[in-house]
Amino acid sequence: MTFGRAVATAAAGLLLCLGAAPVAALEPPEVVVGPPPPDEPPGPEFATKQDKACLAAGVLPDSDLSRVPPPDLALNLGQARALSRGAGVTVAIIDTGVHPHQRLPNLVGGGDYVLAGGDGLADCDAHGTLVAGIIAGAADPADGFTGVAPDAGIISIRVRSGAFSAERPTVRDPGEQAAVEIRTMARAITHAANMGAGVIAVPLAVCVPADLQVDQSMLSAAIGYAVHVRGALLIAGAGSAGNSECAQNPGIDPARPTDSRNWRDVKTISAPGWFAPAVLTVGFTTADGTPMPESLTGPWVALAAPGTGIESLGPGGGGLINGVGAPGKLVPVGGSSFAAAYVAGIATLLRSRFPGETPSEISARLLASAHAPARGIDNVVGAGLVDPLAALSYRIPPAPPSGLYLSTPLAVPEPPRQRDRRPAIVAATVMLTVVLLGLGGVFGGGGLVRRHG
Repeated sequence: MTFGRAVATAAAGLLLCLGAAPVAALEPPEVVVGPPPPDEPPGPEFATKQDKACLAAGVLPDSDLSRVPPPDLALNLGQARALSRGAGVTVAIIDTGVHPHQRLPNLVGGGDYVLAGGDGLADCDAHGTLVAGIIAGAADPADGFTGVAPDAGIISIRVRSGAFSAERPTVRDPGEQAAVEIRTMARAITHAANMGAGVIAVPLAVCVPADLQVDQSMLSAAIGYAVHVRGALLIAGAGSAGNSECAQNPGIDPARPTDSRNWRDVKTISAPGWFAPAVLTVGFTTADGTPMPESLTGPWVALAAPGTGIESLGPGGGGLINGVGAPGKLVPVGGSSFAAAYVAGIATLLRSRFPGETPSEISARLLASAHAPARGIDNVVGAGLVDPLAALSYRIPPAPPSGLYLSTPLAVPEPPRQRDRRPAIVAATVMLTVVLLGLGGVFGGGGLVRRHG
């Protein structure tokens, strides 16, 4: 198959997934590997303005931030950092921006798709700064927190903020809004890849109802370029169920073994996570590995990490925070975004320790070493809870677990078999021969009588 034909085939497969096909026909999408996507200077599609106050961030009552956070203890990150600290690897965080902090010494701005002219180093939502702290926050004697890969570099690319909206709103329905967010995500992924990111984290998923016809071809091309051309490892949060766009997907139906990950009944697509296996998608659990019901499930979920009990850096350059919200109404930090941050940090440790390995080999380390659930691979935690120390300890990349990302096999009926006419022809020939021989005997006998009469 030629390169052009392969691209066309992949694009056709993507359009089949995203076109007018019914929900029951949903299949895993393809990533397209073609010419490099355009990488224009970062900026929003529409002029924006800040029309809401920034969120408040702080410490919840009765918190003891002097101790090591529960997720860090559960993942045994202290021993993992004895093998690697992420040196030489740059992580791009595509999120709400990252505010400069003294405990993020290797932070640079990568651009702003929310506000024209921004550099990505503003965070009105606290989210991106929390993520950056989990991935690469430096230690401080005043508390028990250290980022997973404190020697890594961070590129901050801002793609969304709840404090901003379009100056002249033109988006009228959820499908248009999802399309804008997906195009912005695609542009940011391409830009991050061109900036040399070895790991690209997309903690905040875009939820797309499966029956909406949202074009994701631009995202497909960006992922294909970042992963298969630039060699970046792309990690995404699975999303958090709850609102109208993020309706929870149904569980696996054991009565349908040919669709072991339940692609048929998907209600909500998680972008970019559903572009598995090019994207490693992370669900969230408690620190002890108990799955959280709010974690958006799906056949693309690869593994899980803690997403509760989160403590990290906040905007403003102060100490640790574990609550975000309106002033005086802080709520605990949690969700699949922060589970993805932990996995992105662990992937950074792996890329630093094994710089010659490909994204698929790093993914195989993460998946093969995960603590598999008793029921086997599922749509909640995928291959299981991530295990950093085990992933770092393989001497050579292992084979990934079997059964991930399986879709419903297309049931192609056997072509109708042509009727074998040979027996009928033989039978007809024999009967005809018998008849002819009989007639010959009759007429031949009569002739002899006449000749001898």
